[in-house]
Amino acid sequence: MIEPIDKQCLTEDLQVLGVKQGEMLYVKVSMNSIGYVIGGAKTLVDALLEVVGPTGTIITNSFVTCYPLPLSNKNAQKISDRYTLSYAGAFANAMTCHPDAVCSTHPIQRFVAIGAHAKELMADHTPESPAYDVLKVLAQSAGGRNLKIGTDAKVVGVGTTHVAIDILGFHKNNPRLGVNYYDYETKQIKTFERTWSGGCGVGFNNFIPFYREAGAIKAEGKVGNADSKITDMKQTLEIELEKLSKEPTFFLCNQPTCRDCRLSWDFSDGSALSFKFHQVKKMLILAKKGGVQETFRKVTKYVA
Repeated sequence: MIEPIDKQCLTEDLQVLGVKQGEMLYVKVSMNSIGYVIGGAKTLVDALLEVVGPTGTIITNSFVTCYPLPLSNKNAQKISDRYTLSYAGAFANAMTCHPDAVCSTHPIQRFVAIGAHAKELMADHTPESPAYDVLKVLAQSAGGRNLKIGTDAKVVGVGTTHVAIDILGFHKNNPRLGVNYYDYETKQIKTFERTWSGGCGVGFNNFIPFYREAGAIKAEGKVGNADSKITDMKQTLEIELEKLSKEPTFFLCNQPTCRDCRLSWDFSDGSALSFKFHQVKKMLILAKKGGVQETFRKVTKYVA
């Protein structure tokens, strides 16, 4: 029988883990990893707010979907605004829908915060801002910590790697993507084009041994059934900047079929021929598990 988890359980687990009153806490969550939570993600939001108290603030990313440019007629009708639900999951949407939530006005890389410093944190994250500027502020001047609820495989990275990539000016060849959004200042619908590099995320976990060695991991434990950890964002950013300034490829994953890592960056370590070879090899392996005719059709089309 699955043991249900209520707000009191979550509150106690967060306190034991080391979440403090008055914290500026950037939260990344796998709700499935926690277990069956009575009331779902809203209960976790309430528990976090209780633990950080009236002087604390919780923040998460509530990024929204963007589409190929130029926008199709269908995608042009999908207007991004403060109420657009996020692909980031149940916790992000529970935060966004909370009555005390304050959302940034960035059209795609939107953040949402609740608490004492929510308004000031979100006010400066606009369409003109760097995509991950909120995390830069948390790391460099606000004393932020990252709470990751879920294994490193389920919840990749601690947020600051994106900031390091931006500070170091790494460039990636991205497809043109964007979204129509509602500009609250001019009260007009405008088109926004994505301009930042991003990353596949899997390789971000390469930094974890270095966080541990430097003492940037401040606590580890359980929230519900989920392996969880707290990291100091200032320290993780410093570690990433030092490592990446010497070895830019360090955050790339090791999957030969990852287009993002193998082909997209200026310093990507793959070739188009090698990438295509591994893609075909992967398809052929899948063919052994079933759907041979369909896989053969895909392979034939791919190599044509």
